[in-house]
Amino acid sequence: MQTIFIIAWRNIWRNPKRSLVMVAAITAGLWGGIFAASLSFGLLDQRFQATIEQHISHIQVHHPSFIQDPVIEYRIAEWEALRDALSADPDISAFSGRTIINGMLASAHLTKGINIIGTDPGAENSTTGLEQNLIEGSYFEDTTGHPVLIGRQLAGKTKLEVGSRLVLTFQDMNNELVAGAFRVAGIFQTANTLFDENNVYVRQSDLDDYIGEETVFNEVAMIVSDFDLIGTVGERYRNMFPGLTVRTWAEVSPELSYMNEMAGVMLMIVLGIILFALAFGLVNTMLMSVFERTQELGILMAVGMKRKLVFSMIMMETSFLTLLGALGGLLSGVATMAFFGQKGIDLARVGGDALNEFGFPSVVYPTLEPSFFLMLILLVALTAILSSVFPSLKALRLQPAEAVREQL
Repeated sequence: MQTIFIIAWRNIWRNPKRSLVMVAAITAGLWGGIFAASLSFGLLDQRFQATIEQHISHIQVHHPSFIQDPVIEYRIAEWEALRDALSADPDISAFSGRTIINGMLASAHLTKGINIIGTDPGAENSTTGLEQNLIEGSYFEDTTGHPVLIGRQLAGKTKLEVGSRLVLTFQDMNNELVAGAFRVAGIFQTANTLFDENNVYVRQSDLDDYIGEETVFNEVAMIVSDFDLIGTVGERYRNMFPGLTVRTWAEVSPELSYMNEMAGVMLMIVLGIILFALAFGLVNTMLMSVFERTQELGILMAVGMKRKLVFSMIMMETSFLTLLGALGGLLSGVATMAFFGQKGIDLARVGGDALNEFGFPSVVYPTLEPSFFLMLILLVALTAILSSVFPSLKALRLQPAEAVREQL
């Protein structure tokens, strides 16, 4: 078998130009597939991380009726017990209780419907890192007035700047309209421009002045210390507080969960299509090699070389070409991914703002899971085997006497 191995290796270099072209084609195909996959996966992974960390969090808790009808009266009555349980839970790294109100924002230039999020600044920053998203102004540092944080998109549409005054109108617990004057303390920007355009943050203590009661909690967002424990922790709090609706991020945003599940499958399908196309080139190359060596193969079989060895030799030649191209594609793909994974690819000039509209970042850092490369190796091996079968069978069907006469 070692002799067949050596002969097969030498045979692929008898026509170096043809072999190199095939290896280059496989390398280019796999490089393009790996880079495209890493770019897509990086884009989806960053959207996932940004959406989870900045907006959804790992677990959310609401009054059961609040999800269908988000009005302030559907409050979390068990707030104190829930707060104490979360504070003592080692699996919870941060949590934030929020007051969620639908209201109107009025500036000198525009009146717009928005969501008012009342929160404790320290707890919110620990949960979502809101302060890190500030691009202008300060993080609720005004202790005398009523500071508000608004998104960059909203600031642009309403022509509000840091220090500008605005009026927020909303309903209190008695369904009475109340209006309050606030001043822009800071402007934030997240990866989701739709969120930035439709949400403002205020201090819960400032909302209490208008609601007319003690602090109302409509939503509690949690961050779990270990991502793998989200399901377990969520189930635990469902059992502890059966009167509340406890949802994990996958339940809050099922489309995000679906995208994550389908991303890997779709990327493997794309690579499968690339390898399928390359397989035709491999089959064509090996068939040409078999036809050119018809007399040679006939002589080998005539002098006693077993057909299974001829079959193995053609399979090895095909496998060598495939593996050489796969190795080149993997190395170039990983190198390209590593380079841009550190530097990032700025898509702002080619539609980055449009990506932000759907919650995708404009700067993408390509990345891939290790399991992706394992599946890729299996696909390459399968391609090599399938591509070698037809040329090997063609060689196997040769009749030694006819093969020798055909070339004389």
